[in-house]
Amino acid sequence: MNIGDLNRRIAFVTYEDVEENAIGLTEIEEKELLTCWAKIEPARGREYYEAQKIRTENTYKITIRYCKTVDDTMLIRYKTQTFEIQNVVNPGMANRFLEIYCAEKVRGK
Repeated sequence: MNIGDLNRRIAFVTYEDVEENAIGLTEIEEKELLTCWAKIEPARGREYYEAQKIRTENTYKITIRYCKTVDDTMLIRYKTQTFEIQNVVNPGMANRFLEIYCAEKVRGK
């Protein structure tokens, strides 16, 4: 992997509960955990039917430098796109890079 390929700035975010509001409901707040440089490339696209509507799911492979705190409970933000992490792979167990397979769900027509 050429380090110059990591040319997109991404942020790892999570949602956490904040204190209760005036009517007793717990508010959820988005918290940015870390930012790093990444390579984003599409893996595949597929369409499937859900509740009689076509839904499109675009799958991406995001490559970053190794970071032991990244797991599949986080979300990834890149500009206006949000990705759900499906799998985190440490190729060759070398602790050099992480390959993160994630999906961006977009509503079909």
